[in-house]
Amino acid sequence: MKFSIEKSDTGISVRIDDVMGHEQMIIEKIRQCRQSAWACPSAECQNIGAMEERAGEGSVFLTLTPAPGAQIDPRGIEECLRYMLYPAVKA
Repeated sequence: MKFSIEKSDTGISVRIDDVMGHEQMIIEKIRQCRQSAWACPSAECQNIGAMEERAGEGSVFLTLTPAPGAQIDPRGIEECLRYMLYPAVKA
């Protein structure tokens, strides 16, 4: 699994590749993290106001928009992805 994170004026775009067969599980893991940000060391998910997701051909694409008055730190999102997803995809 590999991923890239790009910051824009409106939020963060995330692309997660090489996850064929795990796409839906990855989306669910990220949703769970957003519901209980304490589950990950960065707690960056609590800054996400909206998340759009789509999956296909072994990749997951996310658009993360910050909550009102918040900012999303790409480094925090990267830390969250590594913590939440690497063990899940290896399992």
